[in-house]
Amino acid sequence: MRFWRRTVGISEKVMDALKSGILLNERLSIYMAKVDRMDNDLRHMNERLIRLETMVEIAQTRSQPKIK
Repeated sequence: MRFWRRTVGISEKVMDALKSGILLNERLSIYMAKVDRMDNDLRHMNERLIRLETMVEIAQTRSQPKIK
C-alpha cells in the first residue's frame, strides 16, 4: 500500500512538471510572436524614418541657393 501511494505521488509530480512545461512553452510562443511583431513594426518605422530623412535632405538641397 505504501509503495502504491509513493508511486501515485511521484506520478502526480511528474504530471505537474509536464503540465508546467507545456504552459511555459505556450507562454514563450506567445511572447515570441509578440516580439516578432514588435520587430516588424520597428523595422517598418525605421524604413519610414529613412524615407523621411531623404525627403528632408532633398528639400534642403533644393531650397539652398546655387553658387555661381
